[in-house]
Amino acid sequence: MPPKQDEVQKMLLEIPKAISDTRDEIKDAREEIKSIKDELRGEIKGLRDEIMGKIDEVKKEQEDLSHEMQGAMIKINALATDTDELRDKNKVLEQKVYNVETAALMAECKATERHLRIRGIKESKGEDIYQTIADNLSDYMQMPKEEICDSFDLIYRVNSIIATKNNLPRDVVVQFTTRKLRDMVISKGYTEDLIIDGNKVIILKETPRKILRKRREYKEIVNFLGKDVRFRWGFPEGLSFNYNGERVKIHNTRQMQQFLEENKSAGASKE
Repeated sequence: MPPKQDEVQKMLLEIPKAISDTRDEIKDAREEIKSIKDELRGEIKGLRDEIMGKIDEVKKEQEDLSHEMQGAMIKINALATDTDELRDKNKVLEQKVYNVETAALMAECKATERHLRIRGIKESKGEDIYQTIADNLSDYMQMPKEEICDSFDLIYRVNSIIATKNNLPRDVVVQFTTRKLRDMVISKGYTEDLIIDGNKVIILKETPRKILRKRREYKEIVNFLGKDVRFRWGFPEGLSFNYNGERVKIHNTRQMQQFLEENKSAGASKE
C-alpha cells in the first residue's frame, strides 16, 4: 500500500537533517583522526629524539673508548719498546755472565790440567798413598821410581760424602809437575788396565764439577751411542762424534734432542 503523502513529505523534510548530521560525524571523525595523527607525530618525534640521543651517547662512548684505546696502544707500544730494550740488555747481561762463567771454567780447567784422578784404590788406616801411587805408576809406565816421584807435585785422597755413605774408597788425586806424564798415563789407560792391590782401578781426568753436572744432561745421547761410538766432550758442554760416516757436533741439549728424535725414528723405521 503506497505511503501517505504526509509521511513522504515528512521523510523529505528529515533528509537535510540526516545529511547535516552525517557531515558533522564526518567532521568529528576527521578531527579525531587529525588529533590521533598529531599525537602519533608527537610520539614518533619523541621516540626519534630519544633514539638520536642514544645514538649520540653511543657515538660519544665510542669516541671516548677510541681515545682510551689509542692511549692504551701508545702505552703498549712504549711498554713493548721498553721490553725490547730490557730483553736486549738481558741478552747482553746473559752473554757477559756466560763469558765470565766460561772464563772461570777455563781457569779451573787450566788449574787442573796436570791433575789425575784414580778411583778404586783400597783405603787402609795409616796408608802411605804417596808410596802406593809411586810404586804402581812406576811399574805401569815402566819408568824409574825416582823419575816418577820427581814428576809428582801433590797426592791426596778427596773427601766424598757419596764414598763414605756407600762405604767406598775415596778417590785419589795426583798432581803432576807437568801435563805430559799425566797425558801419558791417561792415554795408556785406554789400552791397558791399571791394577793396584789386585784391583782394577779407574783413571780419570780431573774435571770441574760444573762441567760434570753439564755432562750429566747428555746421558741420554751417551747411552744411545753406546760403547761402539767414541765421542769427545766439548767445552763447556756438548760433544762430537762420527755417526754413519758423518762428523756430528752437538753444542747444546736442544741439538741433542733433535739428533735423538731424527735417529731414533730412523732406527725404528728400519726395524
